[in-house]
Amino acid sequence: MSDLEKKIVNSAMTGVKKLVYAVMTDEILETYDQVKSAPPLINIKVAPKVDNATLYGDDAPIEAVTVIGEIAVNFETQDMPLEVQADFLGHKLDPETGTLTYNVNDNAPYVAIGYERTKGNGNSRYVWLLKVKFQEIEEESKTKEDKVTFQTPKTEGIAIANKKGDWKKTADDDVKGSKVVDFLKTVGGVVPPAPVVKVD
Repeated sequence: MSDLEKKIVNSAMTGVKKLVYAVMTDEILETYDQVKSAPPLINIKVAPKVDNATLYGDDAPIEAVTVIGEIAVNFETQDMPLEVQADFLGHKLDPETGTLTYNVNDNAPYVAIGYERTKGNGNSRYVWLLKVKFQEIEEESKTKEDKVTFQTPKTEGIAIANKKGDWKKTADDDVKGSKVVDFLKTVGGVVPPAPVVKVD
């Protein structure tokens, strides 16, 4: 048994929390604005579509290729404040009047989203989806009845890879052997290099 195999820890996921996001401000350099907190997360699903192709020869499979296609992202939150909708969908928010204007010419930016998956052993796994494009949020309202029914928004989007081919980054307390610190404070858990100060 290798040293890596001896260190493997198995623990089932038990929850999810701490949804955060950062808007991509430059698609060429793939840089982001500051990381912001999103509304409390109820659930999230990330579903990569995998395309498989098998080549046959001499009456048997001789080569197989697997390609990741569209990556669907769906999550449900307690609320979707107008400030977050403006960031996700590129709509214009007037903070003085509290009005969000939806224009057909608005262009949703790419957004990185991160979250924490909690485990049964008390540790966590942290996730960043690096480049997500969100679509307009469906709204469904229901009249209030004798029994309270929470009406929570569901947000959908498509994740793609960045120019390096990376679409997701994950860190795990159990792999590290100790708590992963501040992974969700910067996109991808990577601390940007300090700016170079020129001295005349």
